[in-house]
Amino acid sequence: TMSIKFKVKPTSQTTDFLPPSGNHIARCYKMIEVGTRDYEYLGEPKTKYSLWVFFELPHEMRVFDKELGEQPMSISIEYNLVYHEKAKLFQHINSWRGKILTPQELDNFEIDKLLGVPCSLSIAHNKSDKNGKTYANIQTVSGLPKGTLCPDQINKNLTWDYNENFNMDVFNSFHQFFQDMIKNTPEWTEKMGDIKVTISDDETNNEEPNDLPF
Repeated sequence: TMSIKFKVKPTSQTTDFLPPSGNHIARCYKMIEVGTRDYEYLGEPKTKYSLWVFFELPHEMRVFDKELGEQPMSISIEYNLVYHEKAKLFQHINSWRGKILTPQELDNFEIDKLLGVPCSLSIAHNKSDKNGKTYANIQTVSGLPKGTLCPDQINKNLTWDYNENFNMDVFNSFHQFFQDMIKNTPEWTEKMGDIKVTISDDETNNEEPNDLPF
């Protein structure tokens, strides 16, 4: 007799370019300050101040572009940029540095100082209930165990924010996903307003606008 089995839906997704699950040696190389954005938690509308942090995985080299050859896989995580003991960002920074940020340190702690700093990541694969796709998610960030070395950095450090590190060329190089997310924030709207004011001020002075943040 033939046994009856579940019909398995064919999946079009390949996990070839998903960082493998498990523990990885990694290095932080990029931070993007997105700004205030809306999200839902347990069906309730909420807002968060979104910061995306990117890590390269030097032991997971792949060819994404034949002309560029092997490059390290990359994985990112979105944080809410708030200080709270239960906040994921606060917990990850503490376990990464191996010591708890003191209230005095918090006042002056610049998160982008962690660019270029190696760490150990725990990555899990989760399947989305909404679209059935599998995603690689960072579960924990911690310091490297003693005696463990991280290979030299491959990607260049990059910070993008609304202040000293605002750059339209860099913004235009972002994936459409990030451009759209940033454009939907009040911080972007305010920045665009500031830039227009700067341009119109320059035009009334009949001077070349040379102080634009591009």
